[in-house]
Amino acid sequence: MKKTVHITTVHQRLDSRIFYKECLSLKRNGYDVTLIVADGLGDQTIEGVKILDVGKSSGNRIMRVLNSTRKAVKKALSLHADIYHYHDPELMRATAKLAKHARVIFDSHEDFPALMKQREYIPKALRGLLFKTAVRMEKRTALKLSAVICATETIEQKFKSYGIVKTVTIKNYPIIKPVENPVQHHTIKPPKACYVGGLTPIRGVEQMIKACQKAGMGLILAGPFDSWEYFNRMQSLSGWKNVEYLGYVPNKEIAEKVYDKASLGLVLLQKAPNHTYSIPIKQMEYMANGLPVVASNEVIFCRMVTEEEKCGIVVDPLNVEEIADAMKEIANNPDKAKKMSENALKASSDKYNWNSQEKKLTELYRQLLS
Repeated sequence: MKKTVHITTVHQRLDSRIFYKECLSLKRNGYDVTLIVADGLGDQTIEGVKILDVGKSSGNRIMRVLNSTRKAVKKALSLHADIYHYHDPELMRATAKLAKHARVIFDSHEDFPALMKQREYIPKALRGLLFKTAVRMEKRTALKLSAVICATETIEQKFKSYGIVKTVTIKNYPIIKPVENPVQHHTIKPPKACYVGGLTPIRGVEQMIKACQKAGMGLILAGPFDSWEYFNRMQSLSGWKNVEYLGYVPNKEIAEKVYDKASLGLVLLQKAPNHTYSIPIKQMEYMANGLPVVASNEVIFCRMVTEEEKCGIVVDPLNVEEIADAMKEIANNPDKAKKMSENALKASSDKYNWNSQEKKLTELYRQLLS
C-alpha cells in the first residue's frame, strides 16, 4: 500500500479541504494516509486516517512557524512516505529536504504572494517588499516540486509561468449528498442570513451586520474573529443585537447549526488581490444546502455563478443599502427564493461538487507513482 503524508502546521486537523476531501478521498482509494498537524490536541485516528500532532509551539509568530515547521518535517521524514503533500507556504523551505526521499506536492490553497498585499498585521510599508520576496521563493521552490495542486486556474497559470513540471487545478468544491427532488427539499424559513468563515474586515462582517439591521433580518455568524479588537468593535455596533454568534463550528455540525436555520447566505468579499480570482467555498456550500446567495461583484467566480445559475443576487460588497435591498427581495418573494434554491441545488448536483475533483486528485497520485 502506497503511503502519503499530508503536512500542515497552520490549518485545523479537520480542515474541510485537507482532511474531509483530500485525505479521506485518498484513504478510500487505497492509500495509507497520515496527516501531520501542530495544534497540541494529540494523536488520533479518524476514519482510517492517522493524525500525528507535533505540538503547539509558543513564542511570537515567526518562532512558532519555524519551530512547528522543523518538528513537522522531522516527523514526516521518519514516516518514509512515497508522497509528501504539504499545504502551507511556510513549508516551502523544506521542499528540497523532503524531495530527497519522495515525491513532493505543494497544495496552493491561495495565491500566497498576493496575500502579502492584504494581511492586516503586515505594515503597509513592507507589503510590496514581502510580495516580491514571496514570488522569488515560489519560483525557486517550484522547480524542486513533483507537482503543484492549485485551487484556481489563475494560481495554476502563475505556477506554469515558473516552469513547474506538473500542475493541476483541484477546486475546493463541496462534498454533497444528492438531492432527488429539489422542489421538495426547499422549505420556507424565517428570514435569516448566514455567513461561515473567517471574520475579518475585508470579508465584510461590518457590512453584513449593518445590512441585516436595515433589512430587519437576523444574522448567524460562524467562524473565528481575527482579533479581539475587531470582535469588540463589531459587538459595539447597534446591529449586533440581531447576531447569533456561534464561533467555530465543526464541519459536521455546520448544516444543522447554520444552514438549516438560515434562509440565505452572504458572500461579501471586498476587493483585494487574493479575492478577485478566488473560488469561495462558502458560496458553493450555501448552494449545496439550497440557500439563495447574496454575492460580491468583486469576486469573478461568485458573480459568474450567481448570474449564470440564477441562484441569488450580486451586489457591491461595500454598499449596505444595496445588500439590504437584495436580502429583502429574497425574503419578501418566496416564489423567487424557492426558484433560486432549486437552481442552486441543481447546479451544485450537476457541476459544483467534490466528486469530479477527487478523480483529478487520485489521477495525479497515480501519475506521480507510476
